[in-house]
Amino acid sequence: MKALPKMLSLLLLGVLAVPATADDDLRALVKELSAQVKQLSSRVHELEHKLAQEQETRRQAATAPANPDQTAATAAKQASTTAPTSAMGTEPARKEAKPVTVGDVKGSYKIPGTDTSLAIGGYAKLDAIYNSASARGGSNNINNLMLIPSAIPVGSNLGEHSETVFNARESRIWLKSFTPTILGDLNTYLEMDFMSFQPPGDAPVPGDERVTNGYSPRLRHAYGSLGNLLGGQTWTTFLNVAALPELNDFGGPIGQIFVRQALIRWTQPFSLAGAPLEFQTALENPETTLTLPNGDRITPDDDRAPDVVARLNYNPVWGSLSVAGLARQIRYSDNNHHQASEAWGGAVSLAGKVRTYGLDNFRFMLNYGNGLGRYTSYNLFNDAVLNSSGHIDLLDVYGGFLAYQHFWSPTWRSTVAYGFAHADYPPFVAQSVSKQAQSVHVNLLWSPLLQATIGLEYIYGLRQLENGQEGDLQRVEFSTRFSF
Repeated sequence: MKALPKMLSLLLLGVLAVPATADDDLRALVKELSAQVKQLSSRVHELEHKLAQEQETRRQAATAPANPDQTAATAAKQASTTAPTSAMGTEPARKEAKPVTVGDVKGSYKIPGTDTSLAIGGYAKLDAIYNSASARGGSNNINNLMLIPSAIPVGSNLGEHSETVFNARESRIWLKSFTPTILGDLNTYLEMDFMSFQPPGDAPVPGDERVTNGYSPRLRHAYGSLGNLLGGQTWTTFLNVAALPELNDFGGPIGQIFVRQALIRWTQPFSLAGAPLEFQTALENPETTLTLPNGDRITPDDDRAPDVVARLNYNPVWGSLSVAGLARQIRYSDNNHHQASEAWGGAVSLAGKVRTYGLDNFRFMLNYGNGLGRYTSYNLFNDAVLNSSGHIDLLDVYGGFLAYQHFWSPTWRSTVAYGFAHADYPPFVAQSVSKQAQSVHVNLLWSPLLQATIGLEYIYGLRQLENGQEGDLQRVEFSTRFSF
């Protein structure tokens, strides 16, 4: 606005520069313009003064204590002047949507209006598998997709010679949340895949390979935790997940602990002589599996006491070590004679992961006990044998695995794993039961990106029956896994 008088002055000077021979009317016009310039200049000064007063008033209002009545009246006045109008009158102002922000945990996002951080992830995996022998039971048999020790063909259980199968059933998706509370962090986790087991007999299978290869989702994990307390379905406390080797094969080495089930667990961190330690104790879902004298398996579902697990974890910078103990009640009830037989068994497990040179690491798991049963090698051995009198004889079982992972470069790596498992039976049991099994895994994996892994793996499995008869399985598995 200050530039306006200057512009008019220049215009006036231009006009005054007209030669003296100009018409008298032009001179009269110049005088009139000069008078208007003076009026405009006065008006500009007046407006500048009012603007300065308005700015000072707003500054004082911002620094002075707020008067609730005056503030409310001012807000109402502003709302009445700024709210959009329509034919029906003044419309209420719309609330501005809160933006989605980064969550408290890496890879998560805050749910607008809450303190909860939400994360979603998973991967899509292809397995292209060649088997030296296919398992009995026709197409879509889970035994052809992963190493299950009890399905290694022996004697009359030999299936067709050689088989190739492609599948994407290990693909999975997970969802987790994190919410801080005055009682500690409240976290939840839900995970599903499509590795549903084929039902026995003539029951419908979870999918087929003829047209759509559609498979039903399967629950893997569903649990929540508040502070140190966890409840839901997840890995048994008897298992140290950090010790499991990186393999293409979903089954993993023979001799490993591998169980997911419903449980309630308490975790207590502490330190001893400066060493970071963690004590866990849990009550877990019981399930008894028994071998009849003829070798058949039954699951009587007569359990009364939960499985009790305790584990001590040591997590130094160079790896992870754990020692775990398991106590179980193995129980059978004869409904016809109202007689029950029960026995308490136990087991111990030592497991860990130790970093060696560079990114290389050594992983191991050693297990022993007369309550090990279904907890190892996908229930290769049952928990006990039921004799002809209906009494339970517990089985002594031992097993484990050793694995070494070597990094050829930051993106290329290999794992070699050897697993074994053995059971001691009473003399009256059928000679067709599995006595021991062994496995070897060797792979080469490439991860050009953090979210992508492509690899080739060779698998060898050997199973021996109580009568000494043996059978083996060879498998080559090519896999791609793309994570999100």
